[in-house]
Amino acid sequence: MIIATKLHIPRSRSPLVVRSRLTHRLHEGLDRALTLITAPAGYGKTTLLGEWVTTLEKPVAWVSIDQADNDRMRFWAHTIAALKQAYPSFDEQAVLRHAVEDPSGFSLIAALVNGLHSIPQTTVLVWDDFHHIEEASIFKGVTYLLERLPSHVHLYLASRNFPSLPLSRIRAGNGLNWLDARDLRFSSDETTEFFAKCGGMDMAIEDVAVVQKKTEGWVAAMRLAILSLHEHADPASLVRKMAGTERDISDYFFDEVLSYQSETMQQFLLQTSILDRMTGELCQAVTGIAESDACLQQLDKESLFLVALDERREWYRYHHLFQQFLTAQLKIREPLQWKTYHMAAGKWLEENGYPHEAVDHFLVAADYEHALSVIEAISQELMANEWTTICNWLSAIPESLLFSRPMMLLTKLASQYLSGHVEAATDGYWRAVRRLEEGIASCSPVESETLHGGLAFLAAFRTFLDRDFEYAVQFSREYVEKHPEGDFFIGFGSDGDGYHPVWDIYVSDNGLRLAEQVLTPLLSIWSGTRNVYFIAHLYIDLGKMQYERNRLVEAEKAMRQAYDIGRLYDNRSLATIAGLWLARIAAVQGDEETSNQMLQELAKQTSEKANPHLSGKIASFRAMLGRMQGEEKPVRQWLRKSGLRFRDEIPVSMIKEYDLLASILAERGEIEEAAALTERLLFIASEAGRQSDRIRLLVHKSRILSSLGKIADCMDVLEEALALAWPEGYIRTFVDEGAAFGQLLDQYIQLRQNQHRRPSHKVSLSYVKRLRRLIPLVEGEAGTSHDGMVVNLTAREQSVLRLMETGMSNKEMAIKLNVSLATIKTHINNIYGKLQSKNRLQALERARTLQLF
Repeated sequence: MIIATKLHIPRSRSPLVVRSRLTHRLHEGLDRALTLITAPAGYGKTTLLGEWVTTLEKPVAWVSIDQADNDRMRFWAHTIAALKQAYPSFDEQAVLRHAVEDPSGFSLIAALVNGLHSIPQTTVLVWDDFHHIEEASIFKGVTYLLERLPSHVHLYLASRNFPSLPLSRIRAGNGLNWLDARDLRFSSDETTEFFAKCGGMDMAIEDVAVVQKKTEGWVAAMRLAILSLHEHADPASLVRKMAGTERDISDYFFDEVLSYQSETMQQFLLQTSILDRMTGELCQAVTGIAESDACLQQLDKESLFLVALDERREWYRYHHLFQQFLTAQLKIREPLQWKTYHMAAGKWLEENGYPHEAVDHFLVAADYEHALSVIEAISQELMANEWTTICNWLSAIPESLLFSRPMMLLTKLASQYLSGHVEAATDGYWRAVRRLEEGIASCSPVESETLHGGLAFLAAFRTFLDRDFEYAVQFSREYVEKHPEGDFFIGFGSDGDGYHPVWDIYVSDNGLRLAEQVLTPLLSIWSGTRNVYFIAHLYIDLGKMQYERNRLVEAEKAMRQAYDIGRLYDNRSLATIAGLWLARIAAVQGDEETSNQMLQELAKQTSEKANPHLSGKIASFRAMLGRMQGEEKPVRQWLRKSGLRFRDEIPVSMIKEYDLLASILAERGEIEEAAALTERLLFIASEAGRQSDRIRLLVHKSRILSSLGKIADCMDVLEEALALAWPEGYIRTFVDEGAAFGQLLDQYIQLRQNQHRRPSHKVSLSYVKRLRRLIPLVEGEAGTSHDGMVVNLTAREQSVLRLMETGMSNKEMAIKLNVSLATIKTHINNIYGKLQSKNRLQALERARTLQLF
């Protein structure tokens, strides 16, 4: 949930000292990647930045960070929202769609970098109060961003401490502009001006010198001193009070300021100090003071350490130092009441649509039952991406209480794992198992049954997410035996498109033999459960494997199952993915009519505005198909709309899109760019262990090397791809490259047969010949196989031949391919002629001999 007040640029109502030297230093940051402002509380970091941005003739993206931003997705979601608010042309949807598909978070930041490149102006992003960040994954993400930050983007970071970032590297590259407490301290002239403007005091030079010495230019102490003076006090009395450490000075002056307030205002200040942000109604709910709104307005008017969080000045927060002082005083003066105030705040926030903040207050008050009720109500929303937030909340609740709410205990374990706390999740899992086995979990038989089933579910999905697929089969079987409905966490984390990161984990991407061993038992186990989304996902995976093995009829059947589930349950993501595969299968069989119908149907169901992610998939598929079929129009449209560039950062989840871009660049003669992009993609695919992508990219690299005339290198790379593919039985990755690639295979076969090439990798020559036979010949080519048999079958004839092998009648094949019976007979007669056979039996025997299946 985006909190709008966090994106507001704070501005002071009180007269300010013009600090030209610091404004100049901040302007220097427009020539650097990072401007860092580090100083303790009360040195005016926020005020300085807030006033500086008013001098710019350009918008600024601002995020005020708090402790809750240690959730990686919350942190980046607010950053992206701030950029969108400041720069409307920024395409936030193109970035956010990578939020959950890559656990490292780097895909999102790679997409963010690409989005920043598209902003056509100098871009300033401010992270205020960055010292609240402690989460290592956020530091890694910020480092990743800084290392790739576009030159027109400038990051300003205000913090009380030195952040855990590689600043030495940034400084070495002249990319760092750093201001610290020494820079922010008030000079003598600034001190004189400050007391004149803010206190109406004309101080003598010697008094200014004493104040300078005792406060060391700390502006918070000077403001407190002014507020603490009685109406007719003289500057000398002020100077006498300046003694002790910063903490002593601030506590003394805060106490002075507080003591001058009316009894009602003191009550208001102390009781509202528990609030990180407040509005009049919320303050009234906490304090019971009917004039709460008037109190806020008075504090704002008097500039009494109150910061406005929106333009209408409805929401406020206290200055952090002042709030710390007030809360300490509240615990001293009302040790038994401060929890009551948190309860009142939590109830108001819950009732008025701020459940996240309500939970924080309930947890502080140790009202765990109320906190759990709110967490349960919003858990589905949070499961989309804010796993760290759920993890932190549920980890604060006693485990004994969670056992009485099994789904919350299971959610806690899932959130620990998905937010990166793997050891804590493992320990929690085994602790729960032991408590159940020993019978010490105080839960009912129904709750116990739920926990047994849920723990087995977590084991099954953890192994699946970890790509430990053989164990996933074992734990899935145990889970379904304990819980035959299989309905735990159905659709957890899915967004409006029905997307979930699990849909990007395919067994077939890790190898076809593994997929063959794993997918059938997984489908057998899950097919009787209610987890239809996962079943559809498995069917897509099975269809991908069958397609790659060139079993197009089986592939179509599996994809149709997934498509029907997606349509029936309105899961647009699954329906679109399966539908695109159906369109592809139809296209490679030569059935362009069916392929186009499916694409039109998908486009009609998918709004570009509401479903940009899925619309992008459809456009990308049209471009891929257009490239295969030699149609330039869909390729041009996709290039224009996608905005992809070969220098972009590449999210892992977009390897295929950038591979398509590289292929198009190569075909347009931009060979160097295509080669560089393909090398980067190969590295990413290898690092991610994506076998299928790696084979396809090696094939494309071999084609690029061939176009450069580097035949020896081309053959080396091609052989590497074949060596990876042969044991797994890959076919379509090669066949879909078309006739031009067939000629490369011809070269490879000829070199091997003439013994002009000594293989550096073990590759079966019969496997390569089989691939060659399945690729249609270039028009005008002889059409004779390496075994002397004519096998120049068209794509449609290959489809008919495969259907003949299944035993279908001519009529059934006509219905299947959506053509007339006469057309089927024509195709069959052509097949007989090309295979030199007189009937179906002979044709099938010849086809098997030639390994055409």
